[in-house]
Amino acid sequence: MSRTALFALTTLVAGLAGCGDSPSLLEPQEGIGPDMDVDAGHYIYYGSNPTDSYHDAVVSLHTVFGSSVFTSPFCSATLIKDNWVMTAAHCVSSTSASRLAIYVGNDPSVDLVDHLYTVSRIIVHPSYNSATIRNDIALIELDTATTEGYTPIAPLPSAEGFTNADIGMTMNFAGFGYTETGSFGVKQQVDLPLGGLGCTVSGCTSSGDSATQISYSQSGRAGGPCSGDSGGPAFVFRGANTYVGGITSYGDAACTRYGVSTRTDAFESWIEGYTGAFGGGTDTGGAGGTDTGGAGGTDTGGADVCAGYDEAYTGSLSGTGDYEYQPGGTYYYASVRGDHEGYLSGPAAADFDLYLYVYNARSGSWVLRDSSTTGSSEETVSYNGRRGYYLWVVESYSGSGSYDFCMNRP
Repeated sequence: MSRTALFALTTLVAGLAGCGDSPSLLEPQEGIGPDMDVDAGHYIYYGSNPTDSYHDAVVSLHTVFGSSVFTSPFCSATLIKDNWVMTAAHCVSSTSASRLAIYVGNDPSVDLVDHLYTVSRIIVHPSYNSATIRNDIALIELDTATTEGYTPIAPLPSAEGFTNADIGMTMNFAGFGYTETGSFGVKQQVDLPLGGLGCTVSGCTSSGDSATQISYSQSGRAGGPCSGDSGGPAFVFRGANTYVGGITSYGDAACTRYGVSTRTDAFESWIEGYTGAFGGGTDTGGAGGTDTGGAGGTDTGGADVCAGYDEAYTGSLSGTGDYEYQPGGTYYYASVRGDHEGYLSGPAAADFDLYLYVYNARSGSWVLRDSSTTGSSEETVSYNGRRGYYLWVVESYSGSGSYDFCMNRP
């Protein structure tokens, strides 16, 4: 059936500007890449070189632009399976799989291209909120499994999850961000005690969410994660096992008062549904004891809906007229002309529609470019467009429920 969208697009975009042309050389380029900033406020001060085997699983995120890859990382992450990486949603919510590569090593300025992996898709948590920085977690699937021989580190399972009894225990943070000397892009690590569940340490401007966040003090030479370390791990030690307990999320601008990480134990079902990364910790030799497994497990599905697409998102609509923006609640920039492909799979009993908008800078408004409005919740759109800002909208014509949205961008 044909119908007109029930929603009205408000001023979602302000101050949009075009992007530069892509480099033409098939080789590493200096810098972090066009339109990519090392997020302010997240680097490891007063850290030291990695010393334990679990640090091998800490990887860096690099911008791919055209046929070039930029040597300086813009965020950090952790290998949780041979072909899965976990990071912060704010690191990747505005990029595409084709513009991202993962480096496995300690210093990308030395051997970037020898240890670089391309990305199959990016999965941002459907409840990620960029305004409050809640549910700040994302998964990255690699095109091929890593061949470095490093052991992935499993996320902290809910059965071993954080409690108030953990306050004061030592955690280990790692990442590729700035240091107190101004150097940048080399893996560093530092120990800090857990300060509390939610944001409860001195300097916090709100209490955060104790169910999904942890906090820690970063005063003086205690150091801690800051710019470029976002998405990196807070390692937690349970007996003989090492887990990724937290994902570096945010802190004060100077990184001298407090930091907040996303709790991985709070997202076990979501992570497991895509990666099968749970099933015991990894004995890394630092704590003694017996190796009980690690990142084993079985891919339980969830990912099959978006096979053939670079990016996968999920969402939920409450009923007729409800709608959500995609990808991940926002728009994206296409730097070249090409195909924008979207696939929507919703509840069988509902009727969901899919719309693609492009931003018209002259009029300051969003203009509908393509749509799919059949009588079901399975919709497909393919549109060839020039460079610019694009926005997908998923809307309920009737019914409610959860949906999967898959997309490719040029």
